[in-house]
Amino acid sequence: NVLSAFSAKLFKSTQARASLREVSVVLPHSWDTDSLTCSLTSPITISAVDTPAHIRVSSNHPVFGARPWTQQSQGCGKSGDYIQLGGNLLCGTTNESYHQAASQLLGEWAKFRWGVFDERGYEKDPLFPATFRDPSSNEPRPTSCLEKDKPFCLPNDHVPQAPTKHNAQCGGRAAWDIIFQSQDFHGDRNLSSNKTDAMIPTIHFVQAGPPSIVLVVEDTAVMNIQRRWEFVRKAVRRTVVYDMPDGAYVGVVVFNSVARTATALAKIDSDSDIRQRIGSSLPRNPSQIPESHKCLLCGFQEALRALDSQASDATGATVIFVTTGISSTPQRELDEMTHLATVRQIRIEAIVYPFMEHIDSTYVNKGLESLVSATRGSVFTVMDEGVGNDSKLSMMVALMDSFLGAVRHSTSSSSKIPLLVHNKEYPGGIVSMAKGTFTLDDSFGSDLRFFIYYADLGHVGNTIDLIMPSGKKVTSASMQEDGDANVIYIKVPDAERGEWVYQIENRADSHQGLIMQATSSESTARQISLKVWTNTKSMVTGGHEPSIPIIIYAEVMDGEVPVINARVVAKLIHLHINTEGSKYKPVYIDLYDNGFGDPDITGGDGIYSRYIPQMIGLSGQYELSVMVDNNNGLSNKPISNVITRNSLKLYEGNEKRMCCGSIIAYEYVTPLKNFQRFETYGVLSIVSQTLKDTMPPNRILDLKVSVNLLTSLVTLRWTAPGNDYDWGKANHYEAYLSESWDQAKALAGEIISGMPIPVTAGTEQSVEIFVNKYDQILYVAIRAIDESCNKGGVSNVAELWMPKPPTTIPPTTTTSTPQPTSLLIESISSDITQPVRVDGLDIEELALIIGAAAGFLLIIAILATLCLINVVRRHRYQQKKENNGVEGNRNKRIKTNSSLKIEQDNSSASVDSAVKNVVVVPTLPSWSASKLLQEHEKRFSTTSGPLMDAQLAGFPYQNMQQDPYPDVTLTGNNSDPNSETNSVAQSDPPAYQPSYTSDSYQRYPYDYQTNNTHEDLPPYTPQGPSSQNSQASTEYTRELDSHPSIIQYSQDSPVYSNSLPSYPSDESGFVQPVQLPPMYEGYNDISHKQLVKHTKMPPPIAPKPNVSICSAILTASDPTRRNVTQV
Repeated sequence: NVLSAFSAKLFKSTQARASLREVSVVLPHSWDTDSLTCSLTSPITISAVDTPAHIRVSSNHPVFGARPWTQQSQGCGKSGDYIQLGGNLLCGTTNESYHQAASQLLGEWAKFRWGVFDERGYEKDPLFPATFRDPSSNEPRPTSCLEKDKPFCLPNDHVPQAPTKHNAQCGGRAAWDIIFQSQDFHGDRNLSSNKTDAMIPTIHFVQAGPPSIVLVVEDTAVMNIQRRWEFVRKAVRRTVVYDMPDGAYVGVVVFNSVARTATALAKIDSDSDIRQRIGSSLPRNPSQIPESHKCLLCGFQEALRALDSQASDATGATVIFVTTGISSTPQRELDEMTHLATVRQIRIEAIVYPFMEHIDSTYVNKGLESLVSATRGSVFTVMDEGVGNDSKLSMMVALMDSFLGAVRHSTSSSSKIPLLVHNKEYPGGIVSMAKGTFTLDDSFGSDLRFFIYYADLGHVGNTIDLIMPSGKKVTSASMQEDGDANVIYIKVPDAERGEWVYQIENRADSHQGLIMQATSSESTARQISLKVWTNTKSMVTGGHEPSIPIIIYAEVMDGEVPVINARVVAKLIHLHINTEGSKYKPVYIDLYDNGFGDPDITGGDGIYSRYIPQMIGLSGQYELSVMVDNNNGLSNKPISNVITRNSLKLYEGNEKRMCCGSIIAYEYVTPLKNFQRFETYGVLSIVSQTLKDTMPPNRILDLKVSVNLLTSLVTLRWTAPGNDYDWGKANHYEAYLSESWDQAKALAGEIISGMPIPVTAGTEQSVEIFVNKYDQILYVAIRAIDESCNKGGVSNVAELWMPKPPTTIPPTTTTSTPQPTSLLIESISSDITQPVRVDGLDIEELALIIGAAAGFLLIIAILATLCLINVVRRHRYQQKKENNGVEGNRNKRIKTNSSLKIEQDNSSASVDSAVKNVVVVPTLPSWSASKLLQEHEKRFSTTSGPLMDAQLAGFPYQNMQQDPYPDVTLTGNNSDPNSETNSVAQSDPPAYQPSYTSDSYQRYPYDYQTNNTHEDLPPYTPQGPSSQNSQASTEYTRELDSHPSIIQYSQDSPVYSNSLPSYPSDESGFVQPVQLPPMYEGYNDISHKQLVKHTKMPPPIAPKPNVSICSAILTASDPTRRNVTQV
């Protein structure tokens, strides 16, 4: 009912040009359909077709609930990945519920089929708000123009200025323009029809059957070289015996100039003799027919005959070719194979073995690649590696892994295909122990298999230890040897979770080695899945018309929900030999789910993407593989929120549950435990026709505008693009402020000056501009240009509105006759009066303000008077107390020079007579300058004595201006306690706590001022805690000049190369990226002069003080002495 209603609405909205004709409903293989046949309109058929579903019926989404939503990973005009909806949406029982569900499905179908996006806004979305200012009325309005039964705005109602996701991705074009330019309608295809029966689709119910796979192996003379044919036989055996899922139908065909069936299609079960028979069915020796005589079409036709021999329908089967791919296949044969594969819905996977290319060859087998691409298959490549007459072990294992990847692509995700847990190669040459570890987490099943691959059985010594996480050793009874696959394997049916340890005695030759692998099935509790694809399989750079750049996509899911904040790394291997005769180093690429718009469309959808870097001068084929893990515990997955848990009506319009803005706003997430997945995608072809840089910066699609009404400043924010799409950094920006949307889109209008220098791609940038155009809608657009003058696309056009600032209202004047009744009222009309206003205020308001101000001033005056009286009283009391003190201390003396005179009233008198008229200070003990400074440094040294408070230890130098001992009076000339002349007292000086304010306190690191550069300072060796004070460190003492300069402290910082990012391999031989800054690549362009550095050098220390007491008083005017150790 829902599909019929949906077809009718599709027929109406497309003006009778499209409707559903046929629908296949695929039921899970695990369902028992015997009880369902009575309620279905047609019988269930069994099919092996494993095509991606257009619409997926699943459990409710954590945010969207049962409402349908479309996953779109590519840009405007590109088909989406799939539509997903909750099963509850199809459980309605009324016509109203059917039509509501059909209306929701209609809009998502347009996005999925024709590559359009939503023409509505979203609450709290930073890029696509729910409202905007209408350019025709200058008034706010909702960001939507949708009508009932219309999934998108009509062409006449479309507003290109609206900040919608569709306008940003499609450059303001109407959605219906994109739809009618698609392949379904372009060139007057599918014209309007009056047939009403076209609205009723035919529905077929199909249940997924077991996979059917035919291995088609080339048997020509090229396989006679070295151990190529031996490795083919061993790889086929391992694939059939160990990797094929139970219940699959498998057959083997060999071909050269003709083709024949080596083993008919047969069903294989667990540990059956059929696995052994099929795995050993290849001839022991290859033929002598030249490779140029091979017939690829003959092998494909023989595979179809093997599939036809099966009792059930073999539609949707998989054919895996193993061929050298050297000789080109005639186009006639390729066209015939493509036609047969399309009719039978056959998937073709190709393994190019061995891949024999010359140095930096630009050869690309276009025929084989086009055939595989047309049938949704992939190409795997195995490099030809050998020494003399011997082929390397790595070549055999690579062929086995290619078979495993092709089988995984050919079967559904529910099949128990082994997952790679660990992979590492140990070179030979010296007898040693190959030691390693791997982790089996709960994302894998409990059936662990550990493999030891060897080129010769004698390369494996007698010691083979596999230790469980609990410390127990796996017994030798669990080990098995398969000489037909050159492997010793250990099967652990109920493996422990945790870290496993192994050590194997390695006796391999110098040109060989041992390879360790661990595999397991997928966990039934946690289904972590990794899917990899690209927008295209080939790219041409440097031509007059460069092709579409390759974008890598990786979808990471935990069951039916996306995995957020995972670490996803792609690895590209150049499948050629460099000029030095060795392999190229892999290139590692971090993928991101950030929702910046180019290339990642929506943030938080579990799709990680990125452009591949420009391979200047490196034409050829590249093998792509991807690794994902839980990002050191930072990854998580969304869980259902309150809305989706409650039983709300499924058909009411709820904007919060619509998909999808710039980012999916999950309300609840939960962290994920450890997991790791590997996936081999296949081969990409890159042809570079020039050494010039032809890749422009990527588009800026997250330009945002914020307005400060007080300062009339407008802040622009965006994510920096790169030099080559999202790699590196651009050279400069072009930004325009326009009065119309069309001008901004064409980058016309007023040029915005003062734009910042671009930074590394993925970093947010901002700039403030002054706008003095008020009460009108303005538009801003920006683009980046690289150093080769390659111009990026125009950004999304951002809208801004600057209201006119308020002005002062002048005094109101009147021309009417004054009214005698009141002086406070002026006549507005004959019957309306209004208070007189001055500068916008009436008389009553002014009186109130003046009264409040006068009262406030009166309070201030009273408080000031009271304070003055209190000060005078305290002063009188203090003076009286001091006078009493003078009378009581006449017996105490003041030591002075005998020649001292006091001049007063133009007369001279002796000291004795002067004492009578002055305040006498009590005699206090005195100390010498050296004793005083020693005690001061002893008490406040950072290496001895009690430590100062942490807050007091960091005070700035300029605050040390007051007398260090303000309460002490020093008398006499002979104050040295060690001198022969006795002073008044020789007791220790009191402790001093400097008084200062924390306002001038600066957190470390701060710039310390001195004229001496760090090169002039003596060498420094860090030492432990010392009991010596600062005076003992004479070798680190230095005089400082009065005019300071900056000392820079160096810091050992990581140096990022300007080349492509690469990371060290982990034990699996894949990649373990180094934790880089938040986005994209290392900040290799940051000058080291801009980094704070930590060069270990001694701070300068003040010299030993002089005898004069003035040297003990530190002032800002005398910076020649400073204890920097305390600073």
